[in-house]
Amino acid sequence: MRQRFKPFGLLLLLLAVDAVFFSMINPTRAYAWVVIIGFGLLVLTIYVIFGLLVTMIAKIVPLSDLLRKRLVRAATLLCGLLIAMQSIGQLSFKDLLALVPFVLVLAFYFSYQNKQTGK
Repeated sequence: MRQRFKPFGLLLLLLAVDAVFFSMINPTRAYAWVVIIGFGLLVLTIYVIFGLLVTMIAKIVPLSDLLRKRLVRAATLLCGLLIAMQSIGQLSFKDLLALVPFVLVLAFYFSYQNKQTGK
């Protein structure tokens, strides 16, 4: 029974840490390493949220474990890149159109690499 609620507990813990961390930090006056830690914390939270969403979807649509991991990683990568580009003021519609094929090529590369190494 506890194993079923473990990811939700992790998400609640991450959201609490996010709330404390981001309420204490002023990003315009913080050191660069503090902003990097905040970005890492945000991406980790997004990863856990996507993991929970894909797990719920897998209850309805059967997905292999490898496909679930790839979906979660690709979605997290895409959101992390979009957030990073938006935060530095470099996100435009053209960038978005260029980013989608980049993520697809990267996913194909990782898929090919896993087949070559036997994972």
